[in-house]
Amino acid sequence: MAEARTTWRDIACDLRVAIARGDYVPGDRLPSRSRLTQRYGVAPQTVVNAINALRAEGLVVGVTGSGWYVRRYGPVMRMARTRLSRAERVAGRGAFHTDAHTGGWTARVEAEIRIEPACEEIAAALGLEPGAEVLVRDRVMFADDQAVQLATSSLPRDLTAGTLVEQEDTGPGGIYARLEEAGHVLTHFDETVRIGRATEHEADRLDVPVGAAVYRIRRITHTATRPVEINIITAVGERYELHYELPAE
Repeated sequence: MAEARTTWRDIACDLRVAIARGDYVPGDRLPSRSRLTQRYGVAPQTVVNAINALRAEGLVVGVTGSGWYVRRYGPVMRMARTRLSRAERVAGRGAFHTDAHTGGWTARVEAEIRIEPACEEIAAALGLEPGAEVLVRDRVMFADDQAVQLATSSLPRDLTAGTLVEQEDTGPGGIYARLEEAGHVLTHFDETVRIGRATEHEADRLDVPVGAAVYRIRRITHTATRPVEINIITAVGERYELHYELPAE
């Protein structure tokens, strides 16, 4: 009987077990493609397919010109029940910094602030006339210096003019804390999630391949009388885990 040929699944399984066993710890470099090709007696593409499978699972990351490494942290845990809570804002944490506090990693945000006329989609979401002024906060968000999501918030300018919401550093608790300090008490968030593929622009900002799986999240923030923010979020699929705790009654 002919000896069974090694498949990419076999190689991926071996590496997965080695990582779980601690042979390769977070931050360790995996053997090179040429070494794995020699070890298993397979074509280079077979090794590439195995590594790509581990990357899709979030176990390894690639560094251009250097190789493949065991991921230093697990996927970002996005706890829907607590991350937007008033208790977290009172503790001085916005939603992304709540994720960091929960996961034990360091959050960093690069923000571009601008004022522009609302397009039809943004105006409809905020109950404004098209062309009305909105404040836009366009952010790249990093977990331990790895880009994990893009977030673009648009808010009616009549709510933000002259406030810290228009500054890069919005202070403890983030923009929601500043809105509530100004008397705009938040009542609920309306959030939808879809799956998409990274565009060339998104891939460049997030350091992922074009076409990589992403979450597309659209959240509208409300007070008792009006919507006060729409946030369009693009989160890297392999770097995020969405967690929901739902009431059973």
